[in-house]
Amino acid sequence: MSVGSIGALLVCLAAGWRYHTRSRRALHLLQLEHYENARLLLWLRRRGEVAPVVDVAAAIAAIVIAAFSASHSHHWIELAGFALIAAALVAIQLTRPTRAEVKPLVMTERARRLWALALAVPAVVAVAGAVLSVALGSDLPFAVATLLVVACVPAAPWLVCAANWALGPVQRRINARFESAARAKLARIAPRVIGITGSYGKTTTKVCIGAVLEEASSTLITPASFNSHLGVIRTINEHLTERHRAFVVEMGMYRAGDIAELCELVHPEIGVLTAIGPAHLERMGTIEAIADAKAELALALPAGGHLVTNGDDPRCLEIAERVTVDTVLFGLKNPDAHVRAEAVEMADGETRFELVIGEQRIAARAGLLGHHNLSNLLAAAAVGHLCGMTIEQIVRGLRRIRPPEHRLQPIPNPGAGIVVIDDAYNSNPAGAQAALEVLRAHPAQRRILVTPGMVELGAQEADLNERFGRQAATACDRVILVGPERTRPIAAGLAHEGFDPESITVVRDIGAATDVLRGLTRAGDVILFENDLPDMYAEDQA
Repeated sequence: MSVGSIGALLVCLAAGWRYHTRSRRALHLLQLEHYENARLLLWLRRRGEVAPVVDVAAAIAAIVIAAFSASHSHHWIELAGFALIAAALVAIQLTRPTRAEVKPLVMTERARRLWALALAVPAVVAVAGAVLSVALGSDLPFAVATLLVVACVPAAPWLVCAANWALGPVQRRINARFESAARAKLARIAPRVIGITGSYGKTTTKVCIGAVLEEASSTLITPASFNSHLGVIRTINEHLTERHRAFVVEMGMYRAGDIAELCELVHPEIGVLTAIGPAHLERMGTIEAIADAKAELALALPAGGHLVTNGDDPRCLEIAERVTVDTVLFGLKNPDAHVRAEAVEMADGETRFELVIGEQRIAARAGLLGHHNLSNLLAAAAVGHLCGMTIEQIVRGLRRIRPPEHRLQPIPNPGAGIVVIDDAYNSNPAGAQAALEVLRAHPAQRRILVTPGMVELGAQEADLNERFGRQAATACDRVILVGPERTRPIAAGLAHEGFDPESITVVRDIGAATDVLRGLTRAGDVILFENDLPDMYAEDQA
């Protein structure tokens, strides 16, 4: 091995390490974006990472050094130059910010296939270059291969996307096999299917409906946030059994047609529409487009089906007017709502109210916080009523409800004398306002908010976050903002209301916020964690 080849080997190894890290990060973000190449590339453009300066500079420097050495035969200069590039790449790796992943990369079979193909590109290039250099007795092939490996570093996300595209036909065949099995199983067991969609409250409503229906018969709900087409297929294949008489399906939406596709898969008999709002406005463009996408559930119901929808939401009422199936309204304000709540009070971590179904009335309670959760409880009562349950059975089911994890979940710490209200799963304008109302109503010496704000709200994002800041100013004594850039609108809203700037702390990530809380909290504090942004929105560079 010549002197120049030693330098090339050093660069190749350092670039391979850097590529390994960048490709894994790209794979993680691609998985979070449901393997949509366009979403990952949009993220790269927003973060200015389409062509990272340090990695592009390393590639250019390697080309310059290789060209100079080739033309002047200064192999020691080539070694020194390549060694410096290798050292720079190693330094970038060692000094890059690290953070705990909010939702870690899950190495599914799909992820493994995709990453293996992406890693194979620079590996094959490097090995081919080395073999040719040995066979030809020339340093040139390995030098060229080294330059290509270095060029792969800034191109890592693009190569991951290319691998995703290349494996598309394979993945479609695999998905089709799983889908066929799910359809056959669902047809054989034939449970009553209840579909749920809406901009807010889907998961909590799903949990509420599951608890109510379980009082009468065995019920399966889609776990966690398995609300995509493949998530529902997986739920059917792995969890649906002969004993299940009802199947409650949360239906997520990222584009027009997603909910219609889910309906075609599971054929819901009852459709529940919780609310229509600006969640995912960035993806859909307009609130009207969101409403049309959510309406796909109502329009897919069979002639003998039932639509259960929010009588207090004008857009839900408009959707109800489009369909001819039986419609049951729930609500707190609409006098035409068939299912209502009256005499509402909240105490001891639960909501107590009088449940009204038609002419029937009964005292009810559930372990959920916040007036907004009443809508979720009423939706569950309406579904139970349509499934033939008595009002007494429905109330017993409501008593079993506990908040889903990270959704206004109270976590008391009696030893420290503090209470954490965990609403970190996600956030939207209505949910954030409701969470602040819960915080405001909770007995406390001090009320502390920890938040990175709200995302995916399109052109309205800054204005809605500023409004959130104004609302927080009237509910909080201390505020910890996570992310200096993203939370600027919240800070502006706090300032607009004259909130004491000394009571605001801005930190880089949730780990730093936790460190601040360790030195800040004292007995009598109530702490609201409102949202924890997905990894693609972290401000630190990985």
